[in-house]
Order: sequence, then structure tokens, then C-alpha cells
Amino acid sequence: MCSTRKSAGGNELSAVILPFRPEYSPVVSKFISRVMLVWVLALPSAWDVRGQSGTARLLLDNFEKDASAWKFIGGEEFPGARGSLAIATTTAHGGRQSGKLEADFTGGGAYVGVWYDLASLKGRDFKEIRLWVKTVNVRRIGVRITDSTEQCHQKGGVPLAASADWQELVLKVADLVGGEHWGGANDGQWHGPAKGFGINIGKDAFAQAGSLQGAVFLDDVEVAPGPVIEGQPTLLSGRLAPPACRPGFGTRLTYRWDAVPMGRDFTAFVHFIAPDGKIAFQNDHAPPVPTAIWSGRVEYAHTIVVPTDAPEGDYAIRVGLYDPKANERGGDRPKLKAADGAIGESGGDSCQIGVLSVTSNAPLPKLPAPTLKLDGYTLAFSEEFNDLSISAWGPGTRWIAHTPGHSDFGDAAFADPQDGFPFTVGNGILRIEAAKKDGKWRAGLISSVDDKGNGFSQKCGYFEMRARFPKGLGTWPAFWLLGVPAVTNKSMPNIEIDVVEQYGVMPNALFATLHVWGPGNQHVAQGEAFIAPGMAEDFHRYGVLVDDGEITWYFDGVEVWRQNTPAAAKVPLYLLVDLALGGGWPIDKALSPSYMYVDYVRAYTRRTPGK
Repeated sequence: MCSTRKSAGGNELSAVILPFRPEYSPVVSKFISRVMLVWVLALPSAWDVRGQSGTARLLLDNFEKDASAWKFIGGEEFPGARGSLAIATTTAHGGRQSGKLEADFTGGGAYVGVWYDLASLKGRDFKEIRLWVKTVNVRRIGVRITDSTEQCHQKGGVPLAASADWQELVLKVADLVGGEHWGGANDGQWHGPAKGFGINIGKDAFAQAGSLQGAVFLDDVEVAPGPVIEGQPTLLSGRLAPPACRPGFGTRLTYRWDAVPMGRDFTAFVHFIAPDGKIAFQNDHAPPVPTAIWSGRVEYAHTIVVPTDAPEGDYAIRVGLYDPKANERGGDRPKLKAADGAIGESGGDSCQIGVLSVTSNAPLPKLPAPTLKLDGYTLAFSEEFNDLSISAWGPGTRWIAHTPGHSDFGDAAFADPQDGFPFTVGNGILRIEAAKKDGKWRAGLISSVDDKGNGFSQKCGYFEMRARFPKGLGTWPAFWLLGVPAVTNKSMPNIEIDVVEQYGVMPNALFATLHVWGPGNQHVAQGEAFIAPGMAEDFHRYGVLVDDGEITWYFDGVEVWRQNTPAAAKVPLYLLVDLALGGGWPIDKALSPSYMYVDYVRAYTRRTPGK
């Protein structure tokens, strides 16, 4: 719901006011074409299709049953207002009854209103709200509408004709945006689709001078489907570096768009089409600039990881936009233009932006020279695994065998340490085992703090693990950091820095991710994949440098990724190492046992000047 704030007064909004037309009937014409009938049947049963001149509309409410879909808003932040929303049986526009919003400010207050939640539209875009109103001493109404980010847009008022007759209001969503706004993205721009809208009566909205009472009857509330902003972006040809790779490896693909604001945040679908015409693998993603507001040239690169079992051949790269929340109706794919080597495809909602060659003759990738420099840092924590101090939950051991927040994960339960499972130590190497025992998978995790937050942690610094990952499908080894304060305080955001995650199905892909979790169900994440050959063949170093300004990821001392440091990361961080299974991939072909080997885990802190 749009949060309440300020009165509905202010500058008036121009609106289209249509007089009552007796020839217009709210009943759908009995003659509907076959195509239209199919479309209507795909809508929720509470919707209707109406309009003139071929304009389709969706009926939200005609108040013929009750007013339960609406919530009365009493403007409680400005005490004193009285009002109500009730069914009126004495007047109606097209049926037998209507909704009546009454307002009384004789005791004070600033506004009252009603709110309609648009969940029934299931994310469908609409460009207009149409409703019939009849006023009693009200010369204007206020309008609020929330977008997909929970940003509330408000216009000061919509003028009403000085008439006792029913009048139709046509509220264009684009006209409701750009003025007063709060919450959500809080940028004054439209991020569709809409999540709800409201109608308000303000204390200064009455026709009679000095009057503080009035009412508005509402009926036949509809929306007109369509985009709020008619933006059509242009796709340009992609840039592949290198243009060919081996199965199980990958390439870097730069996407290029000539963007225009679209008023809605879409996801890019990227399909790699095999020689047999089928989708072989994908790189679906959200563009770095929300498509609701993007503009001008937008370029960015992603690593494309080719499956190990991908047949050799040329793979056409098909790209378009869709809304994953609208998959049941095809994703609401917008039309695109093609330029600079991109080829528009039939239907107009996708383009071919290039061809990736997959061949076993492609050169193996080579790492550049290391860039990590630890001058000015000193060793603060060193686990060389000459022995292993661990228990299920502590206290009194250097490691515990579960996540401190009691939030174990994956398709194999993390086992309490026993003799020889899931941890063994020899020759300065920790072996973590995943195995299927008595029909159930078990695996291992170590954490440097317990569920009280006690143990090793460090604010900022450099953190590194040297390890060799298992071979085979279904495995999911990782080295990661979490914030200590959130161990005992669940109401604060928690940082998660995934230094490395690797999936057995993609043995040469290093996944690095930055998460901020909560509170509640909030979650923000940024991630990337990088080609890092040989992670299951030999030991490699996986590190991350955290300072107040940036977080930098390293593979064998080579910088692979850099991100700004969020506020949630400026806390003491603790260490976790695990061998999990799954991570969204099947484990039916996982090898039992599978082993991850860890040579060391270290942390460095910046040396105090002068020491």
C-alpha cells in the first residue's frame, strides 16, 4: 500500500472528463471474435473487456457485489478527519449500485481516501485508469499510484466538472508521474507495473466555500492495457572476447544497447541456439541500468560459461527482453530494433547479436600476471591445518561445523564432526568429504565464529584460501565471509561476500557474488563468473581484499572483479569454508565420496603506520 503522507491538495492535474453516454453499456458485447475470446478466457474471471473504437479495457470493480476490494484510508497522520466507504444502492452508473466515499473535516484532518491493490492484474501494464464518478460538493480528487518499487507518485488533484451527472475520468498513468513522490526508488520516474492506486478527497476539495463535508460516488473502474512509456530500445551486435572457446570453458560477451526509458524493469533473455535449433544454454540477466529509466548507450560484459557437454559447432546468440513475473502470458516481451550488425528476428521481440564458436581447437585461456600486493598488511589469522580444532557448535574450538545463524543449506546436511568424517587432516591439508551414507548425503562446513559470535573475525583486510576442488557433477564448494553483528542481531542487514563458489557442472567457472540480506525478506545481490582453469586439477588461491571503499576479488593473485563496499560490509567479518551439494544443480550423478582439499585459510590486516 502507498504510505500516507500530506493532504491531497495542491496543483490541479489536467484530466479528460467525458460526459455520460447513455448508449454506452457496461455489459460486454455478445459478439467477440475468436481471438478476443481466447484472450478474455486467459484473464481472471473478475475482469471484463469493454470500450469503444476497439480499445480493450479490464474491469477492476463495478461495486455490484461489495466494496471489499477497496481499503478505506482515514488520513490518520492528520487527526480529526472522518469518513467512510460504503455501497450506495440509490445511484449507479451502469448497474444497480456504486461505491460512496464520504469525507467530513468538521473535526479537523486533511484527507480521506480509498486504496485498491492491483495484485489481480498479475503485473500487467496499463496506461490509463478509467472510472465514472458523481460528486456531492466535491470539485476535485487526489490520485496516488505506486510502482513496482513501492514508490508512491502523487498529483495534487484531478478537477471534476460542476455537474450532478455521472462523468468519466481518464487518468493517464504518465500524467500521474514526475511530481510529488516518496518511497521505493524515490527517483520520480516510473518503474512499472503499478501495484496499487488510490483516490483521495482533501479538506480543500469542496465546491462550496467554507464547506467541510462532501462525497464522491465511484463506479465501473477500469484500466486500459498498454505500456505507460512507449520505449523501443535498439540492440547492437555483441562483442565476443575470444570469439571461440572449448566446451567447459567460456568467453566474455559485451552487450550493447541504444536505450530509451521503457517505464518497466525487464530482464534480458540470452539464448545460445545450437546447430539443431534448440536452446543449448543461457545468460539471462538484469541489465545494470534498470530498463524503466535507462537511456543512451548502455554497454556491459558478462562471462558466458559453456557446458562441458556442449557439442562443437556455431551457436547463434538470441537476445530480447521479458518480465519473468509475466511468464504465464509470454513474458510481456517488448518490441526491439536492430542495428550495427544485429539481426532482427521474426516477431520483432528478439535479435541475433552474434555467433559463438565452440570447438576443442580453441586456445586455452591464460591468466595475466598477478596484481595482488600486500605491502602494508600483516598476517592476523593463519589456519595451516596441522591439526583441526572443531566441534559441532563450540565453545572452546577454533571452528564450528555449522553456520552460526542455524541456516545450513544445500542438498547434503552438514555433519557434526566424527572420527574420519566429514573432516580429516594430514600433511597440513584439510580434507572435507561429501558422501552418501545410509541413503542420505552428508557434507562438511567450517565457520570461524560460533552462534554467539565468538571466534575469529576481522573488519576489512585481505582474506585468502588455497584449495583444490572436487571433480564431478553436483558438487558446490565455497569460501565466503559473513558479518558478525547479524549472528546475534537478526534485525540488521547482513553482508555475504562469496570469495569463490564453484559448481561441478562448470568446473572452470569461478563465481563471485556480493549479497546484502535482510532485514525481513530484503535481498540485494551482484555477481559475476570468471573462467579460472584447473580448479579441480590443482591447488589455487582464492582471495578478497575488503576496505572502506572497494571489495576486490583475486584468483591466484590476479584481480578478477571489483565492487564498491556497501555499508553492511564495514563490520567484523568471519570465515566459512564448505563442500556442499546442489546449489540449484542436480546431484543424482554426484560421486560418493567427493573431496575438497584445503591447504590454508589466512587473513591479513592493514599494518598500523609506524609499526
